[in-house]
Amino acid sequence: MPFQTLPWDADTHYTDTGMLGQAGFGATYLVDDERKCLIETGTSNEVDAIEEAIATFGLKPEDIDAVIVSHIHLDHAGGAGYLLDKMRRAKVYVHHRGARHLADPTRLLSSAQDALQSMAAEFGTMKPIRSDRIVAVNENDTLDLGSRVLRFMDSPGHAPHELTILDEKTRCVYTGDAAGLYFPGDELLLPITPPPSFDLEANLRVFARLTQLDPRALLYSHYGPHVHPRRALQQMAMRYPAWAGIVKARTRTGEPEDRIVEELLRTHCLSMTRYPADFLRRRIANSVRGLVAYHQRLENASSLG
Repeated sequence: MPFQTLPWDADTHYTDTGMLGQAGFGATYLVDDERKCLIETGTSNEVDAIEEAIATFGLKPEDIDAVIVSHIHLDHAGGAGYLLDKMRRAKVYVHHRGARHLADPTRLLSSAQDALQSMAAEFGTMKPIRSDRIVAVNENDTLDLGSRVLRFMDSPGHAPHELTILDEKTRCVYTGDAAGLYFPGDELLLPITPPPSFDLEANLRVFARLTQLDPRALLYSHYGPHVHPRRALQQMAMRYPAWAGIVKARTRTGEPEDRIVEELLRTHCLSMTRYPADFLRRRIANSVRGLVAYHQRLENASSLG
């Protein structure tokens, strides 16, 4: 798919990568400033689609100066090593806690296999990136692209290596997975709380921080611009603890995870027309597994304390 332009910003564009074989789920952003920046690289399976979109836009791979991954999960950073092979000028910007895993993804790939289970194959693989092409970023580090500055914000919860990125010119925020999943058309927002490291309290603090920023829009990696950010963040700030409470209550009574998934699917997704039920079911199942693991960690910590 060719890049689409944000209506309020002629220099920021996004393309549908067709991630996981589903339209309207995986977005990669291109900032066409004095320095060209790509934000999110999808899985290794979407590399060709991203390269084609860049070529259709009129750029060559070597025109790209910077690549940003919001975090190191395979659906955000899996394509980075493959893209950088052709983007010879570019460096990849990543949370400092994730940098070493881009250089050597062995442990990350093993962890992803355990977390994703039967879904692992559709999330692809990773290729190591030379350490001199990796920029490890910290809270409030910036990237100057010419007419705008991108500011990196430490945003744990979804994962400890999660970043959100503020465009200081437009006041838009690239959310990665820190603000959940957005399904445009059906206008649905769902939590994304994957194993092994989801942290509810940390994610709630991220919602509060993003709300205080009062952004112009939320630029979701899954998927696209959401132009009512306060409404979205308020909804997520209620829905995340609600899901956590449901999972905790159902697992305490011995209800199997697949029945919890079906309950959440019925509650939130009956009116969906654009996204298939089985696709949504798999997304919810990953979140339920993450919430089960989250509660187990809390119980383990409590018993030790």
